[in-house]
Amino acid sequence: MSLPLFYSPNYNISLPLLSSLHPFDGCKYEKALALINAESEANIELRVVSEPLSQDWLLSVHTQPYLDSLHQSKTLARVIEMPLLRLLPAGVLNKYFMKPMRFAAEGTCLAVREALSKKTSALNLGGGYHHAFAGHGEGFCAFADVAIAINRAREQHLLSPDDNIWVIDLDAHRGNGFADWAMEDPNIHIFDMYNMQAYPGLHPDEQESRWPFLVPLKQGTDTEGYLSRLESEFSDFIKQSPLPKLVIYNAGTDIIAQDKLGGSRSVSMGPEKGTNG
Repeated sequence: MSLPLFYSPNYNISLPLLSSLHPFDGCKYEKALALINAESEANIELRVVSEPLSQDWLLSVHTQPYLDSLHQSKTLARVIEMPLLRLLPAGVLNKYFMKPMRFAAEGTCLAVREALSKKTSALNLGGGYHHAFAGHGEGFCAFADVAIAINRAREQHLLSPDDNIWVIDLDAHRGNGFADWAMEDPNIHIFDMYNMQAYPGLHPDEQESRWPFLVPLKQGTDTEGYLSRLESEFSDFIKQSPLPKLVIYNAGTDIIAQDKLGGSRSVSMGPEKGTNG
């Protein structure tokens, strides 16, 4: 059986200035797809995302004042961590940044729907914007796509309010925005292993009791140490968490040592090689 993979060329951020202002590779999505297509054993079914996430679904998580503020260049520049871009018209920034993020967020929603409706696995080659809060964005994350996907699945009766959801986050950065949104939802269970010396830093003390599996690692943790800690902590998470109706895995190549985004912009933690996207 082939694995559904959601993607759109609209995911890519093709602003010429990007590479000189930020280490983020705006065209990594098409590059990742090319690598997947080049893999002879890859058995995927490409699903092209044809439209961006709607305003109505954005409002299921985000506040109207925040969404209104995304029409201002200064807000957009702050969200995408490039202060100089405040000098560009907001329309340009929306075209090159917000539009791709809305397409990728829709891909997350479609992948969740596919997984639940077909009782299968599904991939989205973008999204995972775990630094987006209800009332603001940060860390190159404007829209809380995973939170929106959960709301949408519940609204469409693919999930009941009592269904348990696991969110496994192995991006190198702590998913502060998603954890904040899910704080009062007893049916969401988070496993987040992250670099405590990278943005946004160590999790607040008050989250310890709610999220017992926020697992901080030091910058430069080697492959053996990373995998050993992952095996130990995740085994405990499985034992202590109720069985889920849905598992969402937020992958990140920024745990790889050579990745520019994982820590101090030069050295990260974890495996030197990997295939997670």
